Amino acid sequence: MELSVWENMFPQFAYVADRRCTPNWQFQGPKIHDKHNLILVYDGEAEFTCNDQTFRVSRGDLVYYKPSDFRLGHTFPDRLMKCFTVDFLYTCPTLTNNEWEFLNVNLPFSRVEKINDDFLFSRLLDLFANFTRTWLSGNHNKTLRGRAIFLEMLSLLLQWKCGSNFNYDKVRKVEKVINYMTEYFPNPLTLQEIAHQIGISPSYLGSIFKEVTGTAPINYLVDIRLRKAKDLLRDGYSVTEAAEKVGFNDVFYFSKCFKKREGMSPTQYISGDV
Repeated sequence: MELSVWENMFPQFAYVADRRCTPNWQFQGPKIHDKHNLILVYDGEAEFTCNDQTFRVSRGDLVYYKPSDFRLGHTFPDRLMKCFTVDFLYTCPTLTNNEWEFLNVNLPFSRVEKINDDFLFSRLLDLFANFTRTWLSGNHNKTLRGRAIFLEMLSLLLQWKCGSNFNYDKVRKVEKVINYMTEYFPNPLTLQEIAHQIGISPSYLGSIFKEVTGTAPINYLVDIRLRKAKDLLRDGYSVTEAAEKVGFNDVFYFSKCFKKREGMSPTQYISGDV
């Protein structure tokens, strides 16, 4: 499934908690539950039932219930479960020809699956803890802030679920590189300098960057510069000024890259002559 389907996801939350079970805790809601439910177990054990399937969960397990699933659960007195949990609904509004269409796309999660990527699991714990604190704060903008945190969690889970070679440690390093390039793109950056900033070799950087993004670091840097150049051209800068400000020392090379990416020259872009 294409991850772009989820770019416009709009979630609404009904319940958010850091659940630390007591010996008598039981997970027994109504027979027809009308919310999606995600559970991330970080300690202890429990036994859950979903419809006619029963399974035992422990640290690292992600549990997913769909609306209308029959659900039961209990923990064990000597292995009390600790988990983060959220009940939510969602839609995916899409704007097509100036008209909104509300899509209900199924989440691609199994009933239960183990997150074996330690870096990903650690990051999800941090995000879930922040999400829970935000929800409990009662702050006037808790829904907006919580939605942003939840969508970051969901983005990571979808990448992990949909990418057979997903490795969060590599993703984290590549994100640092992209942040560095976005901040310093006007400078004459080299692959060696960028790699030095995150403490890896240039060859390893080139390998993981292409693995995660599908392109080489230098191509990604050029794209950042060209996107900024478009903003400057729209704001009234000349082609030469825009090229210099985004890090191109050669205006002819800038024009060549611009035309290759946009299908028109910078001059045509300014004039609208396409």
